[in-house]
Amino acid sequence: MLDLLKAASRVAVPTGRDNLPTDILSFTLEYPGPVSPEDARAGIAALLGGDGFDLFRATEADDDLLVLQFPGVPIEQSPGYLFAQAGELRDALGLVSVTPDISPPFTDVESVAPPIENVGDVVWDLCRAHTAPLPDPDWALKLIKADRAMTRFGVSGAGQRIGQPDTGVAAHRELDQGVDKARGYNFVDGTPDPTDPLSPQMGSPGHGTGTASLVTSRRSHHVTGSAPGATLIPFRTNNAVVVGAWVPVARALDRARDQGCRVVTMSLGSAFGPRVMRRAVARAVSADLIVLAAAGNCVRFVTYPAFDRNVIAVAGVDHAGNRWRGSCRGPEVDISAPAENLHVARRRPGEMDLADVNTGGQGTSFAVALTAGVAALWLERFGWAPLRQEAHRRGLPLQELFRAALRQTSRCPVGWDTDLMGAGIVDAEALLALDPQDIVTGPVPEAAGPALSLFGPDLDAGGLQAEADFVAFDWRLRAEPEASITLENAMREQPSPALAALLGDRAPIGAPGLVLAPVAPPAPLDRAVRRLAVGRSGTTESASDISYEASVERLRGEGLDAVMETVTELFQLKAEAAPDLVDTTMQAEAADRIRQAVQSHLDPDREVHMSAGEVGYALEALVQLTGRPAIRVQADGSELFDPMLGTWKADLLTAVSRWQPLVRAVGRIDARNAQGTWVHVGTGFLLSDGLVMTNRHVIDAFAEPIPSTDGSRPFHLRFPVSIIFDPEAQDDDTRFTLTEVATAGAARIGRTVNMSRLDMALLRIDPDNGRAPPPDPIDRGLISTTDTDLTKILVAGYPAEPRSVRGPDPRQDKDNYLAFWARLGELYGDKYGVKYISPGMIEARPGALATDPRGWAFSHDATTLPGNSGSAIVSLHSPGQLCGLHFGGQSLETNLAHDIQTVLNMGDGAFLTDLIGGTDE
Repeated sequence: MLDLLKAASRVAVPTGRDNLPTDILSFTLEYPGPVSPEDARAGIAALLGGDGFDLFRATEADDDLLVLQFPGVPIEQSPGYLFAQAGELRDALGLVSVTPDISPPFTDVESVAPPIENVGDVVWDLCRAHTAPLPDPDWALKLIKADRAMTRFGVSGAGQRIGQPDTGVAAHRELDQGVDKARGYNFVDGTPDPTDPLSPQMGSPGHGTGTASLVTSRRSHHVTGSAPGATLIPFRTNNAVVVGAWVPVARALDRARDQGCRVVTMSLGSAFGPRVMRRAVARAVSADLIVLAAAGNCVRFVTYPAFDRNVIAVAGVDHAGNRWRGSCRGPEVDISAPAENLHVARRRPGEMDLADVNTGGQGTSFAVALTAGVAALWLERFGWAPLRQEAHRRGLPLQELFRAALRQTSRCPVGWDTDLMGAGIVDAEALLALDPQDIVTGPVPEAAGPALSLFGPDLDAGGLQAEADFVAFDWRLRAEPEASITLENAMREQPSPALAALLGDRAPIGAPGLVLAPVAPPAPLDRAVRRLAVGRSGTTESASDISYEASVERLRGEGLDAVMETVTELFQLKAEAAPDLVDTTMQAEAADRIRQAVQSHLDPDREVHMSAGEVGYALEALVQLTGRPAIRVQADGSELFDPMLGTWKADLLTAVSRWQPLVRAVGRIDARNAQGTWVHVGTGFLLSDGLVMTNRHVIDAFAEPIPSTDGSRPFHLRFPVSIIFDPEAQDDDTRFTLTEVATAGAARIGRTVNMSRLDMALLRIDPDNGRAPPPDPIDRGLISTTDTDLTKILVAGYPAEPRSVRGPDPRQDKDNYLAFWARLGELYGDKYGVKYISPGMIEARPGALATDPRGWAFSHDATTLPGNSGSAIVSLHSPGQLCGLHFGGQSLETNLAHDIQTVLNMGDGAFLTDLIGGTDE
């Protein structure tokens, strides 16, 4: 009980400060009544058996809320485990609620594109619009008629203060006026200066600078804000758009009120809203501040605080007034505003250009910023005091009067979805033309949020409300193919015992989650064409050996008809081999799309009615068919006669005695969920001395790191874990328990590739399952991919069904735009979660990848899918040795692996390299 907190209390060193870094272990405690930190400290220290923590008030206004913080102990654990620890602390101390700070639970990125390895690049490619920016920097002001409102009514937001909790604001020409940092504050570092540090370690560096420019940038600049005469007061509260720590934002709301702000704009969000934040919002609204928040991006559902009914939620549209592709939507949305291809100020880590403007800014962060400026125009036009008086005459806070006016005057295009996108699009001119006495107000909005939507409106979660919202959000997100790729944690979150008891049979079982390999940022489709060309050539080339132009010429020389004959033949063979699994109608449709995709490169002047995303996925289908196949392993070894092998058949036949024994040592790693189901979370392989190698990001799905004082790195296994070696993953005689994490890379990996982190782990296996012995381990030593004689490799693992892929703009294909290509397996009769081998070529060797500062990774072009994480990569050359550990990539573009020998030579300071033997001498 309380294992994590007890260990943290022995490791952390108290600072005596009350600053709020968002990346250290921290909990907000709600007591039954007023409490002082001094009175509470002794009881917590006695419970945890250590006094290594800071304890202080969450806000000045909340005398029953304390923050328990463990300085120097980073957040490395999954949100579900942190909520479980919070529940144990709640019960032990008799508290009303305990809410943990968590790492961002899903991925989101906005206008200021991060460096290549920062969170969100691939997710952003999935949800952003790929339309060309508009040359007019003021198009968004014109769409919402803010320009007309300012001219007609002679307003600019003058005299109005707008508070902005965000990453802070960096120096920029667009903001050389209109920003009052002296009234702001840095709650993350506990300093008066709210300047954005633009650290590359931040999830969204420069974000607050971009949003601020759309509010108050002056008319003389490139960007004109929607309230160019207003003053923006920045508060540094977070490092990323997706928030896991809410106390800094709650403090900012209180500070905004104290500094005379009349409007607060929040371009941030998360899956849950704790008591400390909900109270701060309520205080602001009660004090007649107008509080707005972005509906959110990419995850489809409205995020917190936008789903707080005390908040005005703003969704996003494009220049034509259609829903912006990435906008979250739902009944919680009040209004919509521009969110696609806006001109915004841009600051990025390491760059000193103070006049840089991004002309393709996208995100509901910008929609809410524009709307906040319109609120300032409204306040200047009619005056805060008279408007407040009118609202109070009706028994309402000013927030509700503005919400009603905004909705009443909005522009509602033909076909507008009022159920999901609010009343319409902001119309500032109509808003300012409406006499406040003519505003039609209705009932105050009812409570909303994911828990109420999923578990029912009669659920009273009490002190468990934050966890209930988080769990419901997680479960709803996993049911959405187009949104679930944004999730940071692979396993479906399980409620704490207290919440599980409260939910009873309300909790739907649903489909379990699975590990997704960390993804590399998308690359141009020319790599896909190069892979296709070399895959069909029958040579030992890799895609890096041939140019795009030469690839196109090679395919032209072969002829499109010849390519398609191969496709038709292989489709037919697959249909004959697996008639119950193959959809022949879909094969015909796929063949047509594949033809169009290839034609788009062979004849670029010919019109092709497919998006870039669809072209890319069609090329992937073709590469798997004809160049880099994924072959299902059979218990009798008959995979050698699979017709998909093509030109690889000779390589595998001549080396069969070398690779088949190694492939037998590859197994599927499963974690058992609360319903008793074994969930596929990745691949692993058996080494000598009872060790199984896999990825650090695979164990992150079920193993929680515990801080220690002796330098060891213990992990708590949150779920039962096993490895099954049966190719079909059905025979439990081949299933063995994994008992503990022996060692792992130093840092949690997350959802995007970061090659400075070691994505490697070793688990101990119990070799006695009472039924049969495990297979022979891979014990032939290692060969390094630095050896230039090693060119051909074989990846062995258990691919899982793809959850989502890059696809066409959903405005063309509505909400089913991924349906066709998400069924890729039906083209081939594939079965996921079973063992496959995938031959391929080494591309870049260790030290040659520009994004690998450690020089311990290599790239290859074998076909891999989610679930291949932890796959063994073996040499097809004599004597057939282990060379790599697959850890991630992006289909058709970059498949990445650790060179195991190179890792053993350098280590990362945490991974115990001496547990593994090296190259045979």
